[in-house]
Amino acid sequence: MKGAVSKILIVLGIVLILAAILWWAIAVNALVKLPDDVDIENKYEGEMTWYVDPLTHQPLAEGEEQKMPLVVTQKITSLTEEFDSSVGPLRESIELNVGGMAQPAQEFVYVLDRRTMENVKDDRAYAWTPENVVNREGTYYPLFPFDTSKDETYSVWKNEIGEGVETEFVSEEDKEGVTVYNFKLAFQDKEVVEAYVKGMGLPTTTTFEEIKPSLKAAGVDVDAFLALAVQAMQPQDLQELQKALQNPISLKYYWTMEQELSVEPKTGVPVDVYKDVETLTMKVDAEALAGLQPILGKYVSDPRLGPAITQLAALQEKLGEARKIFSYEFASTQDTVKAGIEDAKDGAGKINLVKVYIPWALLIVGALILIVGLLMGGGPAPEQAAEE
Repeated sequence: MKGAVSKILIVLGIVLILAAILWWAIAVNALVKLPDDVDIENKYEGEMTWYVDPLTHQPLAEGEEQKMPLVVTQKITSLTEEFDSSVGPLRESIELNVGGMAQPAQEFVYVLDRRTMENVKDDRAYAWTPENVVNREGTYYPLFPFDTSKDETYSVWKNEIGEGVETEFVSEEDKEGVTVYNFKLAFQDKEVVEAYVKGMGLPTTTTFEEIKPSLKAAGVDVDAFLALAVQAMQPQDLQELQKALQNPISLKYYWTMEQELSVEPKTGVPVDVYKDVETLTMKVDAEALAGLQPILGKYVSDPRLGPAITQLAALQEKLGEARKIFSYEFASTQDTVKAGIEDAKDGAGKINLVKVYIPWALLIVGALILIVGLLMGGGPAPEQAAEE
């Protein structure tokens, strides 16, 4: 009877040990992945500064910038019905309240690999409108990977510039009883994607008529220059000049950002954006002035037009300098940080249950049962061997 029990225990112990090994090999990969019930809401507060009139886009004089309180509400939810075993789409909705006025929500969809949390190439992934399909393949956002490492560099997607931004590890600290890794994302003067410019209703071209105030402030009175040109230039040259002045001048927009955020490493969930400073700038295509040179070059030596032409040429570089449109800075509210950390604790607990507690329990219990079985299997030496 004792031998039979021993054999049963040995078999049971081996089965449990094998179950632990299989759990690590199969169950962990099957269970530790992006859940299909993501429901996150984050709030941020700060200030927005306009350097142009928000309605007319005309520059505001120095000291007359418009500063407004800013509240940002970010919602990230699973598109559960579109999940499968390998990928999961998430919808992000960003609502801005500027100076007490709610703005239309900005909508984004990301399709993530459920195990790595990386974005994948998928026609369902878009920015602002479903027609603006975006390939974010190989980048992270809105989540970091499971088991985020402070020794790794991650490419985090930024919609405004249509590319990933490399992270820089800043520090490790304790927040609300949880260890978090702080990362920094920063870049300067990256060109803004066309979809954002259109969505904001920003002008993509201007004319010499519209930049007259800027030129006059820089020392060139366009109207006075044209009055002199009528007197000094040949009719054909004057006609070409006037035609050239009617051509649209391209405008380009650039984004600058410095952001620092805390990530709970086990789940890869950002729990605190404690610094975010971003700026949109605009540059006039200074080549528009260069296009006038073939005409104006003929009159550089003219005593009336020459000085103004020389001054206009010198303005080319200055005209192409970046001009701020707006900037904003914000940080997570304390309630958002607390809620994010509580959610991260809950997620980390579930991950630990699957990756640590269950397999180690199977392994330890199986090993103990196996040892007991092996010990029970031993017995007194046969009588003949004892006599010898």
